Amino acid sequence: MLKLFKNEQSVSISPSIVIFTTAFLLLLYFLYQISSILVLFFLGFIVMVALHPMVRKLEVKFRFPRILAIVTAYILMLAAISAMFGLVVPPLAKELYQFVRVFDLPWLQEGITNFSFNLTELSGLMQQLGSSVNTIYSVIVSTFSSIFTFTTVLMISIFLMIDRRRLHLRISWFTKNKQHLKIAEKFIDSLEYQLGGWVRGQLILMLTIGIITYIGLSLLSIPYAAPLALLAASLEIVPNLGPTIAAIPSIIVAMIAGGPVMGLMILIFYILVQQLENNLLVPKIMSDNVDVSPLISIMSILIGFEIAGVIGALLAIPIYIVIRSIYSTWFKDLILS
Repeated sequence: MLKLFKNEQSVSISPSIVIFTTAFLLLLYFLYQISSILVLFFLGFIVMVALHPMVRKLEVKFRFPRILAIVTAYILMLAAISAMFGLVVPPLAKELYQFVRVFDLPWLQEGITNFSFNLTELSGLMQQLGSSVNTIYSVIVSTFSSIFTFTTVLMISIFLMIDRRRLHLRISWFTKNKQHLKIAEKFIDSLEYQLGGWVRGQLILMLTIGIITYIGLSLLSIPYAAPLALLAASLEIVPNLGPTIAAIPSIIVAMIAGGPVMGLMILIFYILVQQLENNLLVPKIMSDNVDVSPLISIMSILIGFEIAGVIGALLAIPIYIVIRSIYSTWFKDLILS
């Protein structure tokens, strides 16, 4: 019993509250310890909701059995990724090679100039690397880690896809209430609509900006248009901040190649592209239900980067969408009902 000043009232803490608080704190600590695993499941869920509309279309429109529709969707996704690497990487590597040689980095230029892909040079390079066991170990671990992560995310998304129609029933572990099950189904449908729309919209936006940037830089005779356009497309994943960051190397290259006037022209070009993106592309490509204001985008990205680095920044918007869906579905429909 805790006496409050001179009042007769007293405050007592129930043992159940202490137990609940302790259990909740332990749960938070446990979730923090397995945060990397949760990120993999979240990435798998994002892949699943992005591909599920294609699977549903194959089932309904083309009468594919569900398993065949899932396999077809994933084969098409992997084929698209392979085609992208096959078409982009060779010319990109060539232009990056030329791009690096422009800058006054003698040690790097000398290394690139003297490097050739023949068996003798490769054998000598491997012998030199062999002297550093830690370097080789780090490269091998990093490579296998990336492959393992990609495969794990892929497998998680496949199993989630197979179980998609029954995902909302998994909360039956906690409750048998039919109202809760309906809200859970509504919640997952909402996440699929918003996250899936966000992923597909981002991919279309990245592709569009990459093509526009490449065409514009090529017409203005700016060298290394391919890597600069790829950089602009890749940074579209970071809303608002990405296009600004992508403009900086293009302006520098333009000034080196054509002087201050050309640098100014590229600056104007990127401003026009950003205005086109903000006023036409984003409203058309992104659905209103998936729309996130620029202020919220920047704040989410900065918070995500501060908490979890690059991964946190990349997943900031999807996590915000999940939190928004939890509030709109569970808080409004359940707690306030």
